[in-house]
Amino acid sequence: MELVIIIALLIFVALLILVMFFFLKKTVAKVNQQSKDFFVDKLQAYDDLISEREEKLKGLKRDIERKQKQLLLEQKNTPVNTSVYLYDTKNIDYKDEKIFKKMKEVDKRFNIDTVKLVQRFVKEHFQNELVLEYNKYDSVRRQFDQKMIFKLISMRQSEQEKEVRRIMGELAYIVDDFKKKYKSFDIKKFISYFNKIIDEADPYIYVYVGSKDENYDAIHEFIRTKVDENIFRGICIVYKGKLYDYSLK
Repeated sequence: MELVIIIALLIFVALLILVMFFFLKKTVAKVNQQSKDFFVDKLQAYDDLISEREEKLKGLKRDIERKQKQLLLEQKNTPVNTSVYLYDTKNIDYKDEKIFKKMKEVDKRFNIDTVKLVQRFVKEHFQNELVLEYNKYDSVRRQFDQKMIFKLISMRQSEQEKEVRRIMGELAYIVDDFKKKYKSFDIKKFISYFNKIIDEADPYIYVYVGSKDENYDAIHEFIRTKVDENIFRGICIVYKGKLYDYSLK
């Protein structure tokens, strides 16, 4: 009896599973069809929207072409105005007499012979003895190249000073002057200090001009012309770290 009941239950479960399988299969098919219909509707809507936009673009293109033709026709029919207008320069509103007066003063004050000015400056200021001093400093300074400075930095402070004195030779008194000012020795500070001394002994006269067409190098072998675009008129002279300004900026 129990075996019959179990068999009946198994048959019932099998039938129930079969019914559920067909039900789910039908449901999936229905959902699939609904999805297809939904996407078809959307695609149709997009197609309609694209068609509508294309029609609007065609209409705009026709309007643009019509307006272009209208403008060309108006230009052909418009007479060219060849009239010449004469103005009374005596009554121009924007004419400023003060500006012209100042310009005349500038021309008068800066109407100088810059060549003679440079020649006179060389005669009055150039110190020939600086050339030997500068060359001496410069030849020593060249020994402090990047390789040597890196070597000195890797040394102890006492060894740095000893090596620098050896390189300086008869200029070792500069090391003493440096230590009096800074109390201790540092190679980076010393190089900066030595560079300033060299700059002060620079025998070259630097003439700054506003145009690359100006050049005064031929006046003297120790003149170097440099362009300064900020100079409007005149020249600037720099010598031994001092500025002698004969310019308008």
